[in-house]
Amino acid sequence: MKSLKLLIAVLFVFAVLNVTAQSNATLQPVLNSYVALKDALVKTDAANASLQAKDLLTAIEAVKSNELSNEANEAWAKSLKDLKEDAEHISETKEISHQRDHFMSLSKNMYQVIKVSKMSMPVYYQYCPMANKGKGANWLSFENKVKNPYYGNQMLTCGKVVETIQ
Repeated sequence: MKSLKLLIAVLFVFAVLNVTAQSNATLQPVLNSYVALKDALVKTDAANASLQAKDLLTAIEAVKSNELSNEANEAWAKSLKDLKEDAEHISETKEISHQRDHFMSLSKNMYQVIKVSKMSMPVYYQYCPMANKGKGANWLSFENKVKNPYYGNQMLTCGKVVETIQ
């Protein structure tokens, strides 16, 4: 009887780990595209940001929500409409300030999803107090080093890491 309970417990753990791995695999292209967009904004390259936002939209549309963990699926469902809308707006304009305005909202919603998705690598949640007319704004990065997408070279290192998501 003990070995049966142990077997059931082990199978449960493997099932949970498998769901987490699926969430990582399903959302990784979205996160990769988001970071490529962030990097284009860091360089103040509106044309490239527009292209990266199109790639992000494609990655968003390819997500199979049934492969996400329950918690990630719930966050995804709540954020999906806004993620798409922000990616579309960024892709449709070459005006960097407009792109950055939508990137604020995009980043807020991406954080909600990534926070509960247990990515396989650390993701850094960063903050610039000067962005958003002094109200502050956040973004996600693969790097611990701050590279500000809201000001680019004007204030490249303005900000700090406020959370490491693992």
